[in-house]
Amino acid sequence: MSMSRSTSIFFISLLAIPLTYFVNNASFSYEPTQLFLIGVGALLGVCLLAYLAIRNGQAIDPILYVFILCMFSSVCDLIIGLENDGVITGFFSQYLKYGEPYLKTAYGTMICYWDGTAHYLCMIMMMAAQAWNQSFRNVGLYWAGSIGHSMVVLIPGSVIGVHGIKWSILLNTPYMVIPFYCAVRFLKERPVSTITAIQAEEYQKSLWRRPHDIVLVFLLGISVIVVSLRSFAVMGGQYGWMVNYMDNYEPYMKDPAMYPKVQMIVYLYYFVPYYMAAICGLIWPGQEWMPDWALLHAGAAAQAQVAHIGASLQWRTPYDLRVPRSQHVRIVFWSLNLFLLLVPQLLAYRCQTAPDFFKRIVDYGRRMSRRGSALPSPYRYQAASKQE
Repeated sequence: MSMSRSTSIFFISLLAIPLTYFVNNASFSYEPTQLFLIGVGALLGVCLLAYLAIRNGQAIDPILYVFILCMFSSVCDLIIGLENDGVITGFFSQYLKYGEPYLKTAYGTMICYWDGTAHYLCMIMMMAAQAWNQSFRNVGLYWAGSIGHSMVVLIPGSVIGVHGIKWSILLNTPYMVIPFYCAVRFLKERPVSTITAIQAEEYQKSLWRRPHDIVLVFLLGISVIVVSLRSFAVMGGQYGWMVNYMDNYEPYMKDPAMYPKVQMIVYLYYFVPYYMAAICGLIWPGQEWMPDWALLHAGAAAQAQVAHIGASLQWRTPYDLRVPRSQHVRIVFWSLNLFLLLVPQLLAYRCQTAPDFFKRIVDYGRRMSRRGSALPSPYRYQAASKQE
């Protein structure tokens, strides 16, 4: 992708500003179905405009349309967040009232801010990398994990929450499919990487000789405990300390909007199994799936914790559900939530800075003794060409 295409996509995303202002202030009756059709028309119009602007008679990678749609929606979400906080007015008031009222919640505001800043920055980084013929796979995995997780919590929470849903919730459909498509594509593009048993000797040390991995295993184990206990508490645990934690430390988890409850359920049923698998991956080398899934999970955890922390403190959360002002309470709150935010980032950093530890170990000596597989495929091709 050339820089001219990247620039075109960037300016197309900024069309969200005049478009939302015009639709919000147009003189027609606002109905949920009408707003839904306007939203569909806007998304299709953006794709068509982008197609006309960037095709240049050449084949277009479908990932470009992902960039276009997601950057356009990121600008829209940033506008929603700013309007919810009263920084600007007149852009989304009608849509938030008749289209997606759940975005006016504290959680909705925070995911809009995250989408309008972090996701937008990821898209710019990926576009720049593609324009310079560099790989953006790692950034793409992080972004896919983040945006995919936001949909996993937002949609169920909106359906079972108290704010109700309209036809416009279907406008989120592309953003449920896109992260899955991108994650599968990036995972399939994983380069085949192996090392010999001799090369891997340094990385086959026992866990007790790898102090940094001991620390990570310990941190992941603590994460499993913290996540499990918080999830049990939010699902109605009646032990005294659970009730005390819900009432005095994180009352936001009792929010009738249901987003914190859905978040804790996602943590319990998805994050905990991943933490346990990651512990195994650190103990036994050669787990080639680890670096990619560490990035996916790091993105998901970052989105989860930023949204949860922000919503716990945001003024749209009822006062009695916000984090109490007690210094002791806030220390506990920040310690636990920052811990769950930082541990996945440390694991992703570990996987990216020592990739050889996670490469599949192949003993070429044994393979050479097997009939029909005397050499790995690249070497067989070279040998065949020499014989010819």
